[in-house]
Formats: sequence, C-alpha cells, structure tokens
Amino acid sequence: MVVYGVELELSRSFRQDLSGYLAYTYQDWNAENHPMDTEQTHYLLQNQPRNKVVLGLNYKLWENGVVELNAKYIGERYNKSHEAMEDVIVVNVGAQHTFKLPHQCELVLKGYVNNVTDQDYQLRYGYDMPGTNCGIGMTLKY
Repeated sequence: MVVYGVELELSRSFRQDLSGYLAYTYQDWNAENHPMDTEQTHYLLQNQPRNKVVLGLNYKLWENGVVELNAKYIGERYNKSHEAMEDVIVVNVGAQHTFKLPHQCELVLKGYVNNVTDQDYQLRYGYDMPGTNCGIGMTLKY
C-alpha cells in the first residue's frame, strides 16, 4: 500500500488584531497487487478525501480575547461499494479569553459553535457527524 500527498499552510497577520491562515491537503493512495491485502480491505482508504482546504480568521476583539472563524472544505470520497460521499463545507466559530494569573500562569476559557450551517455529512461512511453543536473548554497553563 502506498499513500502519498502534500500539505501546505500559509498564515499571515494582516493587522495587529487580525490574522488568518489557509491550509491545503492533497492525498492519494495505491493498493494494486498488495500481497498482504487478501481480504480486500484497502477500500478503507477510499474514505479519505483527496482534497481538504481550511480557511481561518482570528480577530482580537478585546484585550486578551480572540474571535475565531474557520471553514473547512472536505472533498468527495467513496464508500466500500464505490458510492460517492459528497464534498462538504463545514463552518465553525468560537471565542476565547485568556486570564493572566499569578506565577506566570494562564487560564484560557473558550466557547465554540461547530457546524454552524448544520450540514448533513459523514467523515466515515455510515457514521453521521453531528449537526450544529456547541461547547466550552478551559485550559490552565502553568
């Protein structure tokens, strides 16, 4: 089995309070004449899209606070029966605030909403991804 591809990422600060990034992944595979694949399980790699693109923006809206927006394009892929799983664009938003604590510690609180446009899609055939969902997170750095 041969898996090959390329990943590229470009990030840029546009102003002191605005930055962004663009990432692209191309991947493909070849499983011809694979002596170990006697059960023909190489179809599992068909679940992998050949093309993925992520575009993101980060905006410092207040002191120690950032608002994030990203959109991810996931290209067409195929299931075991060679049926196409359509390409999809998933949009996510979030905000975080960093609190400076004594002894050079930081507490980061983050809230997010994923799949804002409520896309119906599957990353793996037969397993639906959640619709619009949200959450909060906390990270303590010390």
